[in-house]
Amino acid sequence: MSSRFMPRLGAGLVAVAVLAVAAAPASAQQLKGLFRISAGSYFRMQEPTGAKSKFFANPYSTDANKTYTLITAGGDGGLRTGLLQPAPTPAFDAKGDSLAKRIIAPTDFTGINFWLATVGTAPSITASAGHLSGQVNGLTAEWNKLSFKQGGQVTGTYNAQTHAYVLTWSSLISGGPFNGFTGVWHLKGTFAS
Repeated sequence: MSSRFMPRLGAGLVAVAVLAVAAAPASAQQLKGLFRISAGSYFRMQEPTGAKSKFFANPYSTDANKTYTLITAGGDGGLRTGLLQPAPTPAFDAKGDSLAKRIIAPTDFTGINFWLATVGTAPSITASAGHLSGQVNGLTAEWNKLSFKQGGQVTGTYNAQTHAYVLTWSSLISGGPFNGFTGVWHLKGTFAS
């Protein structure tokens, strides 16, 4: 190749390399720590009618819209990734109120308090370019002497500077009086490693 083309070739390769680095997606970061739960977090229950807008009204909800059951942080401050937050033994009192209070505070649902626990599989959540993905497969809702699997694949947003997050997922309820309903979860707050 003629030496007169070498400077142009070198400049072209540098430009291609710069473009390749600029186009590369931000590396994914495993978020191991505590997803603190703050105001604006809630649970809803979609009725099994097929109508996506039809939600069960919890008469004991503190929200003006009774289809929203508001959630506040429990003793641990929120949901931990990389670790289990199991229910205690015994898991319920004589009335049926759950005694698991590490993830969320006692939350009245139809006159009976429910809480969340994680069993079997610890939550795992990854941040990439401001988006969250992962799983909370081991999450259970403890209510009325029953445990309902409420885990699943999560999505959300994450601000790496402020550590503010929003995490959402939905999970079909199997068994008990709400068999066939779908739990819709929305957690927000800040992440702490």
